[in-house]
Amino acid sequence: MNTSDSILATIDSLNDINESIYGSYNLEHAFQTILEKVGKHFSFSFAIIGIVNEDRQVVEIEVSQGITETIAPIPFKQSIVGWTAFYRKPVIVKNFKEESKLTLLSNESMSAITIPMILNGKTIGVMHMESKQADQYNLEDLKIATVFANEAGKVISNIWLINQLNSKTDQLYSLINLSRNLVAKLDRNSILVNLAQETRALLKCHSCALFLIARNKNILDLHTMVNATGILNDSSQIDLNDSAIGGALRRKKQIEIHNILYTEENEFNSIILRDSLYSMLVTPIIFQNQVVGVLNAYSQEKHRFSDDEKRTAFALADLGAMSLENARLYEKTFTSEEILRKNEKLTTLGLLSAEIAHEIRNPLTVIKLLFQTLDLQFDATDPRSKDAELITERINHLETIVERVLGFSHRNHNTKSRNNLSKLAEESLQLVRLKLNQLKIEVSFECPSDELYVEANKGQIQQVILNLIFNASQAISKSGGKIHIKLFQDNDMAYFNIQDNGHGIPESIKERIFESFLTNRSEGTGLGLSIAKRILASHRGTISLIKSDPEGTVFEFSLPLSYSSENSPSTAVSKSE
Repeated sequence: MNTSDSILATIDSLNDINESIYGSYNLEHAFQTILEKVGKHFSFSFAIIGIVNEDRQVVEIEVSQGITETIAPIPFKQSIVGWTAFYRKPVIVKNFKEESKLTLLSNESMSAITIPMILNGKTIGVMHMESKQADQYNLEDLKIATVFANEAGKVISNIWLINQLNSKTDQLYSLINLSRNLVAKLDRNSILVNLAQETRALLKCHSCALFLIARNKNILDLHTMVNATGILNDSSQIDLNDSAIGGALRRKKQIEIHNILYTEENEFNSIILRDSLYSMLVTPIIFQNQVVGVLNAYSQEKHRFSDDEKRTAFALADLGAMSLENARLYEKTFTSEEILRKNEKLTTLGLLSAEIAHEIRNPLTVIKLLFQTLDLQFDATDPRSKDAELITERINHLETIVERVLGFSHRNHNTKSRNNLSKLAEESLQLVRLKLNQLKIEVSFECPSDELYVEANKGQIQQVILNLIFNASQAISKSGGKIHIKLFQDNDMAYFNIQDNGHGIPESIKERIFESFLTNRSEGTGLGLSIAKRILASHRGTISLIKSDPEGTVFEFSLPLSYSSENSPSTAVSKSE
């Protein structure tokens, strides 16, 4: 083949490589295609393509032709392949017997060509061919092989770039989903466990540990340790003076340790040795410039964490810090709301007491004074004498009651207990059965086979149920009215659904249906749904208007389920549309 034909054939091969590779973006397929095209231009006994692993300082063989056995990773400077990877220079061996400075991979080979695949001044791989014949390759072959190697390097780099973009896209989606999950979680332990699990998954590391700073600020407590098998039942403490982690916390910066056995001398070493951990990435969890813990990623071999991995770990740590603060604020807000509700009740009760005392004491004082002015004097034997004495005693007793009301100070505790929601609904229906019979309203009640227990104030929840039943009955103005009540479970919530075939709620007030004093009935107070909403809010429940039209209305409220050893979660009744 003359030079011109050789150049054209080379160009065709390079085009074929690009066309076949960019259709699949598969690295293994790319290596196979490159070797196939190289085989059309060169005669070899076997050929390999290896990728440089900078962390381990070896060349890892990705694909080969003409050899069946597996080739172990080749260390830098070892054999002709390792020498080429380290010094980044192409090598041609025309006759091994005359040029024996570098070792070939096969004892039967006599000649070889080894070309580094260089991109941006960095060796990313090696292409190597050997032949059993001496003087198989010349300088012209070296030039053509170099062209193939350079093109192969570009192709491989592009595929890596595409894979990295895909990986970053997946990471972005994962981070978005993780942020949603963490924000939705309000339990501190759940947030920390989920954070450790997602960190291990996103960084693709062997294991991940999450430590929290103890109160004395000098000790780290292991909160969660996860690996591919799941959450490990490990417990450990690290004295910051005995660990490189202390430097990361003091400087509030991320650190990377390539061999943790040289830096760690603490209780956690037993876990390091047990799991054969080698490299570690330490990321402090910081909120408002205060370090609350660290997120550690571990590998079982020497690993240099990439900038992408470091940025991902930082993003995860920041998400975790914000989610922990969100959970803390929610807990604080919920506590504050409980206090405000109690104070509101006490204030209302105090005002009501003052009003009652004022309204009773004034006429009572008048009665007492007028009775005393009568100056009724009866003989001791006259029965009226005893009556007058009793009247005076009862008036004084009423005065005492008024004074006690005015001096009211004890709190009205909102006692909650574990109640069966089905029984609460049944008892409520029993209370209104006569009224519903008079109105000729047919009631159907549907409840699941499994009992739904809730932590609630029995009287208050029955008040909510009765209010909804009364509202439904008052909305039915026609004969043959129907009310359907359904109880069901969805996840960890119990639902009470009530549907009637009444005239519905006017559009003008639908949006404000839960406001106080809002009603479209002359005899109504407009307080029922408002009170019901406040009661359910105090039980961590919700109430909503599902639908309302001329065909009828559907209300639904939910309460958190209360589980015990006698009432464990079971298969839920699916929530209907």
